[in-house]
Amino acid sequence: MEKVVLKDLIRATKGKFVFGNPKQPVLTISSDTRKIKHGDVFFALEGKRFDGHNFVTKAIESGVSAMVVTKLSDQINAFFPNIPAIIIVEDTLKALGDFASFYRTQFSSRMICITGSNGKTTTKEIAHSIFSLVGPTLANFGTYNNLIGVPVTLFELNSQHAFCIVEIGISFKGEIDRLISIAYPDISVITNIGNAHLELLDDLNGVFVEKKKIATGLTGEKYAVLNIDDPYLAELIPELKCRVITYGFNNRADIFVTDEKYHKDTTEFVLHVRSAGKPGTVDRVNVKMPAVGKFNIYNAIAAAGAAHAAEIDLQTIKHGIEKFIPPQMRMETIELPSGATIINDAYNANPDSMRRAIECFIQIYPNREKVVVLGDMLELGKHSAAEHKKLGEFLSALPLKEVYLYGDEITNAVGPMKKTESNGPKYFPASKIDNLMMQLNGQVTKPVAILFKASRLVGLEKIIDKLIQ
Repeated sequence: MEKVVLKDLIRATKGKFVFGNPKQPVLTISSDTRKIKHGDVFFALEGKRFDGHNFVTKAIESGVSAMVVTKLSDQINAFFPNIPAIIIVEDTLKALGDFASFYRTQFSSRMICITGSNGKTTTKEIAHSIFSLVGPTLANFGTYNNLIGVPVTLFELNSQHAFCIVEIGISFKGEIDRLISIAYPDISVITNIGNAHLELLDDLNGVFVEKKKIATGLTGEKYAVLNIDDPYLAELIPELKCRVITYGFNNRADIFVTDEKYHKDTTEFVLHVRSAGKPGTVDRVNVKMPAVGKFNIYNAIAAAGAAHAAEIDLQTIKHGIEKFIPPQMRMETIELPSGATIINDAYNANPDSMRRAIECFIQIYPNREKVVVLGDMLELGKHSAAEHKKLGEFLSALPLKEVYLYGDEITNAVGPMKKTESNGPKYFPASKIDNLMMQLNGQVTKPVAILFKASRLVGLEKIIDKLIQ
């Protein structure tokens, strides 16, 4: 961090200054005492399963320079007079966001915010690869995309950054409003509208109503970058009061793709970009991307759309796509000595991403025996049973040697599938992981291809680790 002192924090959060030096510089922010460092400003965040106020002793012992809390406590009093600066606020999570919002406005870095039901993280990584070729670029670590992760990312900004790329997640109504008010996007990207977080967003229209806010709030010279192949996003365009760049496989888009070729570890395509300064002119370039699947082409051209909005040239976009490093556990290929190939796509799953991953898996291994290990798709609420049943119907018609289903919700996928002794699915409740391991140990001794996919909390990567060992 740079350019800020405690007085700025107090004004931004409307906090009550209890003790300390208001001219003291703010160097780093922390909300996790497991990672806290000497000199940090500690925000005692409160959540459903934790309360940072229970760890103020550890924070003080670690040498924090200041603490933002909602109350004084005996833990703090016990250290008096050798205590850090103290600021009291009504809500520490809100205060964290308010201070991040203030800090973001201290810099002229162009802000690119990316949301959508699928592909946010990979799009962010590709965009980071492209923009970094032009100038210093900050991007959020991993999936730091919520009310804590976005502020933590923004506190890494400095005067050298030309661009900042932030993934915007959503798990409840109103969250995206708050994140937009913290980040102030200049370019907003929406990858798609799909069946994710239905537990709290009700249905596809509920997802759309929330996601579109990242674009509807933009005006003037700011840009919305939209997937024109998504019917919800195509209909959104007339509502917008900002500039719009569209992308997709539809050749009416500003950025579109032809001649795609899918390989085991790469995808080739021709990228077409309409010239903003020359109406009717379409520039094109061949791209070889180090990721597989049509859905990753969408991620690449979404990132290309953001880059085009920032007036980055086509050759730089090409090089950025070709040099990006795919995130772990997203169609990650692991070759075993036995000749078996494991595809680790176990980072997360919803009904749309599950189908796309399976279709891609079948497409890139046309001549291999194929096995899938699928786990629960979570956060679907009242739609869970129906969506897992639809998954079973989808699987029943596919050329798969074996289907292993693991978890509790995914039991609903068993019924619609063909149930014979030779080709029926093999179901394992979450309590029977050892039985699943025994079955899979027999599979990986042969040159088969095995896809793993489930929601993050299912933890399929642990099974993969054991198989590799």
